[in-house]
Amino acid sequence: MLYEMLDALNSGSMPVIGQHDWTKPLRTMDLEARLVVMDDGERAVRLTGLVDQDDWDSAGPIGGMSFTAMEKIGHAEGLHPDREPISLSADHGWFDDDAIAQASTIMSQVVPVDGNRLLQFTAMELVRVVIEISYNTLVLLGPNLASSAIWDGLKYLLTHRKTRDGCEHAPSRIEISTDLGSGKVVGIIDTADPKIARAGLRTYRKAVDTAGRVAGGRKVIIWKPEDQDGVWSELEPPRE
Repeated sequence: MLYEMLDALNSGSMPVIGQHDWTKPLRTMDLEARLVVMDDGERAVRLTGLVDQDDWDSAGPIGGMSFTAMEKIGHAEGLHPDREPISLSADHGWFDDDAIAQASTIMSQVVPVDGNRLLQFTAMELVRVVIEISYNTLVLLGPNLASSAIWDGLKYLLTHRKTRDGCEHAPSRIEISTDLGSGKVVGIIDTADPKIARAGLRTYRKAVDTAGRVAGGRKVIIWKPEDQDGVWSELEPPRE
């Protein structure tokens, strides 16, 4: 794992963001990652380089470097084992394995699902759920994404969060990631209201098509609810 991080950081293929949050990109220069041995004998990755001060300040309190890991807990083959699977990952601090497994089983009525624990360290209370779904699967489901078993499983998960004192009203962050080959689209929905999440899912396919017209790189799009529905907006890049 540490050697994979070294290669990704030194090659520039691992994005650097604040608080595991795609809306807080950190512009960097001259990054160098090295493997070091700590005083207690444990190995660690030490990262040095330059970070844009405005990006650093806007990211909130940063006490060190962290990374997100996914630990697979099972595979729900479902009714169509020949279809391309999707990946469902949920923050282990907020969702237990049984809730992730049940949500995966519900979703597997339309496609196979890999269920994962999402492991991360952050100072922010962010109830994070990540769905990785291919463009081919989006085409397969068409406009029915918000009325399919994918939505039913997501709704189940959102309504089975762990109870944590003082965090009852923390919004859930739903991240939907779609690889287009020439780039990747990451859709973000922040809400505690399942109806708002469903409205975003309803038009996600169209938003991916629009964002994907600009080839290359990673496009982050954010769902902004309005009176009756909402709109997907591309994250504005940081000012130079």
